[in-house]
Amino acid sequence: MPFSEKDKEIMKFALGEAKSTLKYGNFPIGAALTINGDLVGVGRNLLYTNKDWHSHAENNLIQSHSKLIREETKKGSLVELFSTIEPCLMCFGTSLLHRIPRVVFACLDPYGGITNLDKNNFPAVYRERWPKIEGGLLAKDSQGLMINFLESKNTKIFNEMLGKYMNLKI
Repeated sequence: MPFSEKDKEIMKFALGEAKSTLKYGNFPIGAALTINGDLVGVGRNLLYTNKDWHSHAENNLIQSHSKLIREETKKGSLVELFSTIEPCLMCFGTSLLHRIPRVVFACLDPYGGITNLDKNNFPAVYRERWPKIEGGLLAKDSQGLMINFLESKNTKIFNEMLGKYMNLKI
């Protein structure tokens, strides 16, 4: 399914957040949240800024809008999460528990993210909440940000990550 112009517009907000967090030394990952197609917030990776492991862009964004998401979901509003990188298990779990019905991402996570999960391996309560997952929207832009970031680090672990991002088929 092709992405809409609105989807592209929203992903550009997420990419802007990804670029802005670079100046703080964080991985260039951004996220955007919409309700009924309207942008309600953006988030960025703050892993190094906050010095904790759960400060991922998606997690930060969802937590800061948790009450609104809950209220809008109860009304039947369409809540969508956009991320520049395929969400990890933690961020996916947060979106699943918040009943976000659509997750759109740009670049695959070469270490494996949500697209590797089989919802049939989960209990019914999670299968019923499982969102529509769509990837590849502006993937090259996101991949380029990640490659530039990893090249600038030039350490063994970052060079290993760099190789994985450079070998992604986009």
